Amino acid sequence: MALQWEPVWEDVILEEHGIRLKVKRDRETGLIVCPICGLGEKASYFFTLRDLVEHITMHARRDWRRERIVVVEEESEEQ
Repeated sequence: MALQWEPVWEDVILEEHGIRLKVKRDRETGLIVCPICGLGEKASYFFTLRDLVEHITMHARRDWRRERIVVVEEESEEQ
């Protein structure tokens, strides 16, 4: 008996509301990994595809806001 969780990842394609995602899913627990966050220390795990889709939507919103920042420099008037 292992004292730690040792996942066995498999590549699967999941679909919900016409959204198809190729993700890694653990065979034992059914946990799904965010394909954007990836595996490792900063990984995000989900039990449902719906939760994963909401998480990916937040990735998109965060990136959109970051790209939309406009820096305006004021011109100095020389006299």
